Amino acid sequence: MNLDLNLFIQMLGIDSTSSKERDFAGFLAGSLPTAKCSVSRYEVGDGTENLMLSWGKPEIVFCSHLDTVPPYIPPTVWKETDRGVTQVEATPEALAQAMESGSDLIIKGRGSCDAKGQIFAMYCACRQLEAEGCTGFGLLLLAGEETGSFGAKSFRTSHPGGRVVIVGEPTDNRMVSASKGT
Repeated sequence: MNLDLNLFIQMLGIDSTSSKERDFAGFLAGSLPTAKCSVSRYEVGDGTENLMLSWGKPEIVFCSHLDTVPPYIPPTVWKETDRGVTQVEATPEALAQAMESGSDLIIKGRGSCDAKGQIFAMYCACRQLEAEGCTGFGLLLLAGEETGSFGAKSFRTSHPGGRVVIVGEPTDNRMVSASKGT
């Protein structure tokens, strides 16, 4: 499966710092659904919203959060070759050219790791599952994780969860079965 790095750059180009994630949620609601995927939007009550992308009735739910910590930092892209590291324009054409040259890309910007990187990776996994004909999974994107997990608290009180929830959050590159936090 080809990664749509242009989508990732667009995601990073939207300021979704805590309490400003509504526009990002709207972008994702309009950009991510496929013919086999439905999207539901849930008001949190503080001006933000949660999203659930569903491929059938989700028994397995991938989950991450929409907000990032301030300040907003726009995306930059760098390519690494045997001759060093140089900045690349964050345009579809420049990204395609850098990828075709076989260069390793380094993408930076607020949320590239926590949590737009997880959203992008989980969405790509969902698309791969869809391509393989799988159903019964979803991608849950929650508001307000950086400021008290208001989206998670709102969602859990009014919606049943899946049988398995896989949370995308940096954990020192280790799998964990539970973690501190709200």
